[in-house]
Amino acid sequence: MTIALSVSDTTEATLSHADLTFTEANWSTAQTVTLSSVDDWQADGAQPVRVVFDSPASEDPEYAALAAPAALELSNLDDDVGGGYQIRTTHREDAPLYVAHSYYHAMITDLDDRANNQLPADFQWRVVPGLANPDDPTLVSFEPVGFGGRYLHVDRMNSTRYPLQSETSNRASGLWQTPPEERSHLLWIDVFTESTAFRSDATFRIVPALNGDPTMVSLQWHSDATRYLRRLNYQIYAHALDGTAVERAEASFALEPLGYLISQRADPHITRHTDGYYYFTASVPAYDSIEIRRATTIRGLASATPKVVWTKHATGPMAAHIWAPELHFIDGKWYIYFAAGSSTDIWAIRMYALESSSANPMDGTWIERGKIVTDSDTFALDATTFEHDGKRYLVWAQEDPSVAGDNSSLFIAAMVNPWTLARPSVRIAKPEHAWETAGFAVNEGAAVLQRNGRVFISYSASATDDRYCLGLLTASATGDLLSQSSWTKNANPVFVSANGLYGPGHNSFTTSADGSIDVLVYHARNYEKITGDPLYDPNRHTRVQRLEWNADGTPNFGVPLLNGANTIGD
Repeated sequence: MTIALSVSDTTEATLSHADLTFTEANWSTAQTVTLSSVDDWQADGAQPVRVVFDSPASEDPEYAALAAPAALELSNLDDDVGGGYQIRTTHREDAPLYVAHSYYHAMITDLDDRANNQLPADFQWRVVPGLANPDDPTLVSFEPVGFGGRYLHVDRMNSTRYPLQSETSNRASGLWQTPPEERSHLLWIDVFTESTAFRSDATFRIVPALNGDPTMVSLQWHSDATRYLRRLNYQIYAHALDGTAVERAEASFALEPLGYLISQRADPHITRHTDGYYYFTASVPAYDSIEIRRATTIRGLASATPKVVWTKHATGPMAAHIWAPELHFIDGKWYIYFAAGSSTDIWAIRMYALESSSANPMDGTWIERGKIVTDSDTFALDATTFEHDGKRYLVWAQEDPSVAGDNSSLFIAAMVNPWTLARPSVRIAKPEHAWETAGFAVNEGAAVLQRNGRVFISYSASATDDRYCLGLLTASATGDLLSQSSWTKNANPVFVSANGLYGPGHNSFTTSADGSIDVLVYHARNYEKITGDPLYDPNRHTRVQRLEWNADGTPNFGVPLLNGANTIGD
């Protein structure tokens, strides 16, 4: 008796056997079929895979009459990340070099080099299915992030796009070392053209790195399999290599995942509601509105369509610096807490609340409940709320007039209703350590986590550049949360810049859908050096990763991970 089997999508999985045959000699021996995931470079989420069994084939009519075994419904879990990649080439002694785009051509430069007016986004690439054959998982094309509809494209025909100049000029640009016949194989950033030639010239096959480095790859040109992308001086060409170690090294690249969940969204807040949806809010780069997006999975938030539910006022309060919105469901209604400045003083930051009675917070009308009044009318922001032992509390950051040089300390108060505080409030933390006062003396961005008989409050400290980091407060769940003495501060930060991610902070917490995994949500940049005020640099991206726990029941934040989204399950 023979049973044929197949897989529904060979770009996602393969089978080790196309059929199984049972005879009188082996009828009682188990036969193993191995189902293997096909790896690709697409952040396409979990993809369905169906293993289908045919009805038995046999000369014996009784076996031939048996029903086919039931199909197996499986998923190929994605290990790629959203946000794109940086393409690193071989290193110089002082700094790594990366592929960037400038004036429609590809160039090699330092990630932090501003000499060519490069923006951070110029170094970020989406790896998309190869235009020549999207069904081949080994083929890719490269689309610049923020410059959609254009692709890295080998120009094999038009060498005049980079005209020859004087020897002095050519030496200055690095072209003097490039054979004239090779200049027609430069990489450009071209607008997509629906033609076989364009698709082929913008497609590359990922192969093991020619330099032997398992963390890198080489890129074979689809139009001519004898040529590979190679860094030559400060340009990239499709070259026929001579096999030397130098050329093999210059034809090897590292695709380093940016790995963020959502681009250019700082101060992220994710909450999972009883309706089965995750809801996401964050500061938008223009600081002028509040948007919400939702999805049934955390990863799904990356592609969910945001909806603006509230826009800043034209004049007066709530007219500037709309910061750090958080969405909470309290007593059957939705509330958004946010900070805002005034049209007459953009730094007169105060906290405000919105209310909606709609089942879906993305629908319906939001009512302005006004300013959250605190004991002092000073700079105040980053409100978050939680319930403990039947009581509701608000935690926020505020300038403390009694502390010289203080930009913001952390306060807590009980709540009379979702927009009114009971008096008095209590300061539970102030910036005092060197890691809390780098650039600015700041404790802000509180997030509450209740586990293992304790109440934990993470918070952000220092300036919003690469020195931004997380600290941690702890109180016993049986203690008086409105007493400063109930709270203990960790002497050292619990989450700092690492792995090429800078300024991790302003976090929130959520869980996997089944509640088995705690998830840390935060923002960070993919580069250290910032031009101008870091507050107005838009590239603080939302990131997620698994939150671990120490043996003593305290949270273990670990370090920022480039591929942190791969650790959260869904």
